[in-house]
Amino acid sequence: MLWIFLGILLISIVLGLPIAFGLGVAAVVMAVLSDIPLSIMIEQSIRGVNSFPLLAIPFFILVGEVMSQGGIARRLMELAGALVGFMRGGLGQVAITGSMFFGGISGSAVADTAATGAMMIPSMKQQGYTAANATAINTVSSVIGIIIPPSIPLILYGIVTETSISRLFIAGIVPGMMIGFALMVTTFILASKQGGGVRKFRWDALWKAFKDAWLALVLPVIVIGGIIGGIFTATEAAVAALLYALAISLLVYREFSIKALGGMLIRTARLTGMVMMLLAFATVIAWFLTINMVPQTLVSQVQSITQDPFLLLLIVAALLLVVGFVMDLTPAMVIMAPMLAPIVTSVGVDEVYFGVLMAFILGVGLLTPPVGTCLYVGCGVGKVSMESLVRAMLPYYAALLVVLVILIAFPGVVTWLPDLTAVRGN
Repeated sequence: MLWIFLGILLISIVLGLPIAFGLGVAAVVMAVLSDIPLSIMIEQSIRGVNSFPLLAIPFFILVGEVMSQGGIARRLMELAGALVGFMRGGLGQVAITGSMFFGGISGSAVADTAATGAMMIPSMKQQGYTAANATAINTVSSVIGIIIPPSIPLILYGIVTETSISRLFIAGIVPGMMIGFALMVTTFILASKQGGGVRKFRWDALWKAFKDAWLALVLPVIVIGGIIGGIFTATEAAVAALLYALAISLLVYREFSIKALGGMLIRTARLTGMVMMLLAFATVIAWFLTINMVPQTLVSQVQSITQDPFLLLLIVAALLLVVGFVMDLTPAMVIMAPMLAPIVTSVGVDEVYFGVLMAFILGVGLLTPPVGTCLYVGCGVGKVSMESLVRAMLPYYAALLVVLVILIAFPGVVTWLPDLTAVRGN
């Protein structure tokens, strides 16, 4: 069954068929070959999307939309400028810090690339950055948005592996900050060669930016503080964040009207529908593979090769990097997580740690050709060619790989905070 599934999936990718449709075709073929009624397949697909934590996805997507058009994202970027704009490679540091702020609320790398890129790239060009370098910094920093909570990939991982989403969110805080720091150091080193003016640090500018943005800063406090404090589950935090974002955007900042919500809701519905279709068919595939003992067989075969957690994680990381080259993050997560999680947990790897590691590795795939979604968005926003953008991103790829090696070598970097903090389930 595994080879049938992989064969159909490969053909779908080659033909350019949407992954969700490819999964649906694979599910029907496997049902027919197994002589299983299609009604059971429908039953399993409904079970896959009948999950309360899934409600967090449309709410967080909508929060990102409100941030982009309601003045929240712009104020956070201005605060980032006042905080780190004085550093070497000033505007590059601002873009990365702004991505940490924005990613800590939207949970979407693609939304981060589009929103921060549109705001920062023109200014960076004026300050001496080449179009490719400015776009590279804004594009690569978007991976922070899928690690620092909230994170849509971590929500999907938690659902398909039945792992606590709250613990996954908390586990992503330190790795997300590490990624941001690594990118800032890389930008600092490259700044003398690549240009980028340095602003003079001014306390009055910082105070002004803080006064203008402090209401926006409450958003990540609601999401992260509410989860850590046991006030919210991840899903409840998404609803609270949306209500708060709407309140300050409509009543305080007043930068968009109720009429604008129609377009936001349509875009949110489209993206949510795509995720739900993927998850529904992936649940059917996972059920077929399970009843055919595929996960159990894979676990025993891998254990016969090695039971060393470090070596196994290196093998799995290499596999996920390859998968990221040819498949977008969302389908890769819902397809691979149910198969790989039992393998790594069988040798004692923490499932929460693996979820963060998997999201990070597949996030790197968003930045690599030929399928990297963030690359295409970055090219469109920055008006640069794919070749020049990839060349400019090479030093940042190296920085991300260094962070990956550290996370694999020292799992405690990821697990200590969720172990320290008592949280509610999902």
